[in-house]
Amino acid sequence: MTDIEQIEQYLSGELNAEQRQSFEQRLHTDHEFAETFKIYQAIEEEMTTDNEDDLRNELGPHTSKYFESNAGAKVIPINRKRQRWWMYATAAAASIVILLLWKPWADKKLSNEELYAKNAVPENLPSFVRGSNNDSLLINASEAFNRKDYAAAKPLLDSISKLRPTEAQLQLADGIANTETANYNIAIEKFDVLAAGQSIYKYDAMFWKGLTFLKQGKKDECIAALKLIPADASNYKKATGLIERLGG
Repeated sequence: MTDIEQIEQYLSGELNAEQRQSFEQRLHTDHEFAETFKIYQAIEEEMTTDNEDDLRNELGPHTSKYFESNAGAKVIPINRKRQRWWMYATAAAASIVILLLWKPWADKKLSNEELYAKNAVPENLPSFVRGSNNDSLLINASEAFNRKDYAAAKPLLDSISKLRPTEAQLQLADGIANTETANYNIAIEKFDVLAAGQSIYKYDAMFWKGLTFLKQGKKDECIAALKLIPADASNYKKATGLIERLGG
């Protein structure tokens, strides 16, 4: 007998005294089973004949087999209540799987440090360059940055960014390396310059400025910086999601 069948029989009073005692004992010892039972119990309390048609229309043809049988098919007799139960149970089971995988409540418990780590995912620098006497410096800077060795990358990027002040991706990477090595004021200055320009990294700089504040524990400043990112920016949803997590 499946868990669903046991729950249905328990709620419908079909278990004998011994089975009922065993079922209730499991509710106390099996947390996952108890959570599943609570969901199905709520479904049973809400289930009415009137709302079945609405639910049938909402869920569409994928669940129609739980309401009716195909013509000519061999059908195991099952009462109407159990038909509804299997349909609801399947929908609820799918919801449980989604919740277990997604865990939308998890991020709400993250600390500022954890939120920073979750969102601080820089784009790698190109692994090769062409046609410049500074190529070896840039290659070394890129390799250090891409392997997240920011202590090694920072002095290299500081140097190369001075030689190539118009290359926005390098300026952004240098700002990130400064953030990661706790040189926050330098990082914010670089992000501000990029944010004031019109490069494709303009809004990335705004986002990283917010992260730089977050890394310092300055939640309000982080929220204020992220709110400057416009709705048409590619990282707008990411920014608003972080603002929500911070309670802004």
